Amino acid sequence: MNISCMNVDFGNSMFMTLIDGYKFELPTNVVEISKGEADGKFTSIVEDPADLKERLLVSTTIDDTERFFLVGEFAESEVLGNQHIKKLHNKVESHIPYVTFLSAVAYYQAIKGEPDDNDVVIDYFQTMLPIWLLKKLDKFSDTQKKMAAKFMGTHHVKVLTLGLEKDLTITVNDAACRIESEVARWAIKKNFDLEDKSEADEFKNNDVVFCDLGGGTDDLVLLPAGLKPPKSRDSFESNTEAPFLAHLEKLRKEKLLEHFSNVRDLEKFIYTNITKTKMERKDGNTGQKYDLTAIISKSLKEYTEIKIAQIENTFPAPKDKVYKYLYFGGVGEVLSESIRLVTEEKYGREISESNHIVAEDARMLNLYGLEVLSRAEKVKRQKALAQEQEA
Repeated sequence: MNISCMNVDFGNSMFMTLIDGYKFELPTNVVEISKGEADGKFTSIVEDPADLKERLLVSTTIDDTERFFLVGEFAESEVLGNQHIKKLHNKVESHIPYVTFLSAVAYYQAIKGEPDDNDVVIDYFQTMLPIWLLKKLDKFSDTQKKMAAKFMGTHHVKVLTLGLEKDLTITVNDAACRIESEVARWAIKKNFDLEDKSEADEFKNNDVVFCDLGGGTDDLVLLPAGLKPPKSRDSFESNTEAPFLAHLEKLRKEKLLEHFSNVRDLEKFIYTNITKTKMERKDGNTGQKYDLTAIISKSLKEYTEIKIAQIENTFPAPKDKVYKYLYFGGVGEVLSESIRLVTEEKYGREISESNHIVAEDARMLNLYGLEVLSRAEKVKRQKALAQEQEA
């Protein structure tokens, strides 16, 4: 199987990918188990390749040792499935992104490839890293190169899901790592056909603070007017205080313990119901409904007040300038209504609507930015090849 391009967002909450334009997600859950546990994990055969996404059990060799992992939804119910959300997740050193990458390719091959094909070649792989991690070294590029090298070359993964067993060899011919949050500007500037988008006109005359609100960290980038590249290293900041998933866990323990057994359940409930008039939880046994709208909405608004203050204090606008703020990321989408309410209370409706903007496709903006860049890279390579052939 040949894959032209694979773009990946290793989110702290969700893994998202576009493989030759095909999009899917996995919860960022990777739990290591013993070989004995792996051997006895299944009691029935999984026949439909589409079901593999919910039943991912894989093994791979790391540091000369074969290790066994539950991945995605299959790992969600495990006690240690969400441990990574309690600390900053170093994606360069952690095995979690690597194992998730292998599993995602295995799933894609299962649903799109031939059953007897055990080789996958990826021409171009692209991902990104958060600002806090890139700032650990003097040069962003040093960490970016290290992350890209993690995926370059040949990899092996065994799918151990009963009925869908396979030993895959994955070869990545070229890989690149971009700057998370900064890359999102390309999703505002260009569509997938590399044509200019009218949405970018809104930022033509103002510097803009890109606010990438994530489950573990917030990345902030100050862009010059016209969505031009950041001027310097000082244009990048990361906020690791008051992470969203930690806020949800506190809310769950203090107010919603009887309704949600873990933070993932609460997070899923909010994502599923945030746009509804009521956020109701239904007891599957009794059928009784519990209206959680007031508790959750109040908590999200309080959290948003903290976030807005943090963002504005990170890049204080000079007195002779007006900044615009673009909010995106998974948490940006969830807080959309709260951002409107908080900024209207602080500045009035006109300023709120013109200067505090929640992006369309907020969750996907980074991934879509990668897709634009990968398509531009493909065009560039095609032109270079054509010039070589003409010469």
